[in-house]
Amino acid sequence: MAEVLQGPQAAPPHGRKVLFLYPHSVLNEDLLIEILSHEYEIYGIRDHKTAVKIAGAFPGSIFFVNIDEALKEYQWETWIRRLISEPSTSSTRVGILTYNPDPELARKYLMDVGIQCGFIQMKLGLAQGKAIILKTLLANEARGRRFVRARCNDPKKASFNMAVRGAHVTGAILDISIAGMTFRFDAAVRLEPQDVLDDVQLRMRGKLCRVSGSYAGALRGGTDRALLMFSAPLPAEAKAEIHRFIFLSLQEEMGDFLRGLPA
Repeated sequence: MAEVLQGPQAAPPHGRKVLFLYPHSVLNEDLLIEILSHEYEIYGIRDHKTAVKIAGAFPGSIFFVNIDEALKEYQWETWIRRLISEPSTSSTRVGILTYNPDPELARKYLMDVGIQCGFIQMKLGLAQGKAIILKTLLANEARGRRFVRARCNDPKKASFNMAVRGAHVTGAILDISIAGMTFRFDAAVRLEPQDVLDDVQLRMRGKLCRVSGSYAGALRGGTDRALLMFSAPLPAEAKAEIHRFIFLSLQEEMGDFLRGLPA
């Protein structure tokens, strides 16, 4: 396998958006969530015209492009050359995903076109391909300084219940990562910082999981917003459900963003 791993220039503190453009069928939702579980902000995109808008809106993003779909190979070469040369998108980093084993094709993209995130031959196997993708993301400092998180704007999609001093209380999750969540109670609840909450049930897009944690207090800007830090390590089931929720929420958030752009 041919690959080139280069360090980034001025990696953003919040990490880089990582987009799989026309992901192969083997790169299904579960595998993308597995990559996200390494705390990378992952998206699947199936429109190369939309991808250009994303590249312009989020400088420094990483694109893994499936050149086996949508366009002919020479068209992909033209598209990628334009993407990494136009001033508005030149900070975008590109990797290739393909079943084509031609070493000359790899040489062209790595040496002539100048992609920075590798030429990954999918026929080598899913496990090896995933390992190279993760290695590439690490080399390009795609991970931010914080855990990847999702904002939650709809309490019907993200809510919780817990017992506080024998009383059953409910509320809405405002944002969440595997480190903790900000939330709002449905009614006034008296808690003190460092209070331990042993049984918190999260409902995220209809999926349930249980966590425990410590109350970290109200957040600035409004006493109705508070922070719960999860106890570590999280149960494997809870961790998986949180990452699944984050992935689906990010896809939805990106869709909302794109619908708000001019045609």
